[in-house]
Amino acid sequence: MKNICNIFLADWKRISKNVVAVVVVIGLAILPALYAWFNILSNWDPYGQEATSRIKVAVASADKGAMVDGISINMGQNIIDALQTNNTIGWVFEDDTEAAVNGVYAGDYYAALIMPEDFSEKMTSFLTEDMSHPQIEYYTNQKKNAIAPKITDKAKTAVQQQVNSTFISTVAESLVKAADGVDDAAKEHGITSGNQTVLDVVTTKMELVSRQLEAYDTILTALISVTDSASSAINMAGQVSPDMSQTVLGNQRALDAMQDILKITSAGNIINSGVSGDLADGLGRISGTMDSIIGIYAQADGNIGRFSSLISSARINLQDTKSILNELQEEMDETLTQLNDIRDSGNYEMLLRLIGLDADKLGSFISSPVEIETEKIYPVENYGSAMASFYTVLSIWVGALILVAIIHVGVRPQKEHPQFSHTEAFFGRYITFFLIGQAQALLVTLGDLYYIGIQCVSPFKFWLAAAITSFVFSIFMYSLTVAFGNVGEALAVVIMVIQVAGAGCTFPIEVLPEVYRKIYEYLPFTYAMNAMKETVGGQYGMDYWKYLGILLIFAVIAVFIGLVVAIPCKKLNEKIEHSKHKSGVMI
Repeated sequence: MKNICNIFLADWKRISKNVVAVVVVIGLAILPALYAWFNILSNWDPYGQEATSRIKVAVASADKGAMVDGISINMGQNIIDALQTNNTIGWVFEDDTEAAVNGVYAGDYYAALIMPEDFSEKMTSFLTEDMSHPQIEYYTNQKKNAIAPKITDKAKTAVQQQVNSTFISTVAESLVKAADGVDDAAKEHGITSGNQTVLDVVTTKMELVSRQLEAYDTILTALISVTDSASSAINMAGQVSPDMSQTVLGNQRALDAMQDILKITSAGNIINSGVSGDLADGLGRISGTMDSIIGIYAQADGNIGRFSSLISSARINLQDTKSILNELQEEMDETLTQLNDIRDSGNYEMLLRLIGLDADKLGSFISSPVEIETEKIYPVENYGSAMASFYTVLSIWVGALILVAIIHVGVRPQKEHPQFSHTEAFFGRYITFFLIGQAQALLVTLGDLYYIGIQCVSPFKFWLAAAITSFVFSIFMYSLTVAFGNVGEALAVVIMVIQVAGAGCTFPIEVLPEVYRKIYEYLPFTYAMNAMKETVGGQYGMDYWKYLGILLIFAVIAVFIGLVVAIPCKKLNEKIEHSKHKSGVMI
């Protein structure tokens, strides 16, 4: 232990007496911090609106528009109008589509969105038999930057979703407004009362008409009986002649009323058009027959005998009319059954609820029926804070690598320690590496927390993780250099490169090639970063201590390399050093 302390004290005495050495030590402490701070600041919030709004994306429309039911629409212009209020991307609106595309080739724009001439026409093609999908032409410059296309692709997707949402919303609003129009028209014609629906009122009206048809059937039966017996006809005519005209005229008015109802229900598509058409034809024929009866009675001038004679000649027409009436009665019964079935179905109840909704609200709902409520688990304020653990760990590794590259790991006998063992030399010199490494860790964490201002739920644990990381990394590279000399330094660089690519630093480990997924659990970066992430976003259980515990295992491995593996490699390192000196150019 005495020799260890003597080696350490002798090192610092020589450093303190050499101004250049002091400056170098200070530089060694500061450089890793600068590396971390610059990288964290450069990645502070690259996906925020303030940053992405500076990415230029051209938008141009050649859309000629389309006519739908006499209404002119231009979806291309509608998209441009909507994007003018969107600040997530730096939209540049070009009047000429060719200029927009050329701007992408020239590198003036990262991407361009072009609405072709037939965009609106294809958007409305679903109303025709020749339906085709509209397309927005998208141009992207993937040479200019590797990340920019990912951001502009999201902008393209956002525009596509906006177009689809607007289109679906417009169609839904139109359907509801059309249903409202039918409902209003029905109200104007008196087909609604109180809380009754249109279907309820129509059913009631048709039941009334059905009972009237039964009355008409009774009248026709009586008239036909008149023709069977002249004497009976004269007696019956004598009994009914005073009121006959009024009865028939009253029934005629009832028929007219029923025809009016049919016109309204047919216009609103409430009753099947085929059924309503047959019903209207039947009512028309009966109405004509009733007109004929009124005319016959008028021709008789109150003369019962003459009226009886005219009735007899019309007997065939009356029988035909009764047949039509019977068929109409059957159709009416069938229609009533269908209406009752519709009214009792769940679909009709759902239709009533839809018609009762606000058109704008329903359109908005249908265009985006599902809203995702995000509950952030371990929320991190910005990208810079999320990446702070990676850049801090990387800077500590770089700091340890610079140490072994500048400060000698070998100890020569001095007056203060003329004799020492390999173990004493190993630990005596390492104390200097440890202290400079701890200064690096302290400076970088203080800068992260109070200069950069990263998010951190536990600053003390953040520093503690950095301190343990610095200890593990410094002794690991120190041991590699003690055991293998310059080859050990090269190994440290190789291991760093592998860790940057394969420790899940910038991309999830699941998306990396298989070779990285297999070595992921054997890299010290993995556990150092995970421990720091626990202090940035929030701690789960004992994970923080578990990661630090696994990280310390690498320190044990490093000590074994430095104390055991280094001994048989000593002669080989001497030969390598001798060969380097002989070259005259190698350090």
